[in-house]
Amino acid sequence: MADDRPIYVIDTNVVVDYVDVIPSPGGTIVAHEDPTIDLSSAHIVIPTAVIRELSSFKKEKSDRGKAARTILRRVRKISEGKVRTMREIYELEAPIELENGDQTISILPVHKNFKKALPFAPSEDDMDGQIILAALTVAFLRAGLPVDGTADPEKVLDLMQKDIVLLTNDNGLAIRARERGVLTARYGYKLPEPYTGRRDVVVPLELFMEFYNSRRIEYALWTMMMSDEPPLVTNEFIVMRLENPKEYPTDFIPEYFGNIGRYDAQEDAIVPLKYASSFPVEANNAGQAIYAEALMDPNFAAVVCTGPAGSGKTYMATVYGYEACKAGRFIGVTAVPCENHSNLGALPGDLEEKMDPDLQPLKNALRNYLLSSNTKLYKDLQCFHKFGADWRGKKNDTETNDDDAPEKKSIKIKLKDRVNMIWDNWFSSVPIDSARGRDFAYELAIYDEFQDQNISQADTLIKRIGTDGKIVLTGDIHQIHAPYLDEDNNGLVYAARMLYDNPMVAQVCFTEDEVVRHPLVKAIAQRQRTIGKGALEEI
Repeated sequence: MADDRPIYVIDTNVVVDYVDVIPSPGGTIVAHEDPTIDLSSAHIVIPTAVIRELSSFKKEKSDRGKAARTILRRVRKISEGKVRTMREIYELEAPIELENGDQTISILPVHKNFKKALPFAPSEDDMDGQIILAALTVAFLRAGLPVDGTADPEKVLDLMQKDIVLLTNDNGLAIRARERGVLTARYGYKLPEPYTGRRDVVVPLELFMEFYNSRRIEYALWTMMMSDEPPLVTNEFIVMRLENPKEYPTDFIPEYFGNIGRYDAQEDAIVPLKYASSFPVEANNAGQAIYAEALMDPNFAAVVCTGPAGSGKTYMATVYGYEACKAGRFIGVTAVPCENHSNLGALPGDLEEKMDPDLQPLKNALRNYLLSSNTKLYKDLQCFHKFGADWRGKKNDTETNDDDAPEKKSIKIKLKDRVNMIWDNWFSSVPIDSARGRDFAYELAIYDEFQDQNISQADTLIKRIGTDGKIVLTGDIHQIHAPYLDEDNNGLVYAARMLYDNPMVAQVCFTEDEVVRHPLVKAIAQRQRTIGKGALEEI
């Protein structure tokens, strides 16, 4: 084995998750920026066990199936480009050089007698074991040991691997491999910190007063006085604060959020909030003021909102959609639940009834909004708190339309009836599979819990916006329920990257301090932040 370059044995999960590890013939060697391990000048070894696993995935109608088909097609094109003897293949004597760069690739079968030299004999069906055998085969070849089972047992036990690493993101396989002397490493791409769409920053008094008095900060002035800050992004919101609270103007009212601006790239200036004050619900914090501005601004075709549970993401989007429909802005609101309802046909009821559990967050938002905005319902609630169930017999109760029951309806039933009426008038829902063929023209589309979409679903959904339409994507990347997704590869993060620095898009991120659902929820979110992500994963 003459090749002395670093050798990386590739596990199945790596090629499935990062297809471009195996480049298309004639394509770029490293298609993604900033990989955790540079493979551009490495010798990549693909065990035939990986090919077997990919072949078992290729018929799946999923992202994994698509990735498997892509990799198998690329590997075939690469391997057909060079004729080699069986000895050259089994002993890695003739790696395939790619057209671009210094990378080489080998497909490695394991000699049927190789296990005889090892205190390790996995079955043919143990794919992880077969991949470990492939890594050990490479180590034997580099050390000059035979791989036909005739190696000296003493030399086998003393074998130390050098420059040979098994790339796997499977913790179980990594543990098994390490216990057999195989070096392992994870593979991925170093991702930047997620873009939040907002910047909370302490500014000099002079700059604060410029914005407070002139309602504008020219970007040239901002860059001069805030030279340590990274460049602003189109439509990034800036929450400006003073280091000394005593320096705020005497007429400054924090509840009016006059300290929040938005970077308008077209004007090349930081401009004040223009629409937030007309939102149907009063904002409780800076995050809600920013979200209200993003929703109400007619120039934004898409709004991406992230943050912890209880911060108002779904509630504000639902309220906005309802009031916008009444005002003639949209002909309706379409809710797209996060779940992939491929089994909806097996459930009883019509489509709306089948999807109702996933629509409850929006209906709950309507209920809570009615309790705070509908004068009659609000009075009914106050009477109920004061008199209990007997309030229905007192003259405070003005309800007269009740021919269905001997006693008047409870406030819960009244709310349910009112919410259902609003829903039937203005709201509808479609499963993801149906949304793929839709064009949400003249509609508001709310994609709730978007972190549970995979990248393929997310890519489809963000392209569904139509003429005079608007889409709102909400979710929390720290609460992912879908299998195979994490904080780096979910649909919400993907959409945020695709819509980054776009003048038609606003992005909003709530902090743990901006939870408004209940003090207990806020306390839990703050405790999670204090404990830290790593510690929570161990619980």
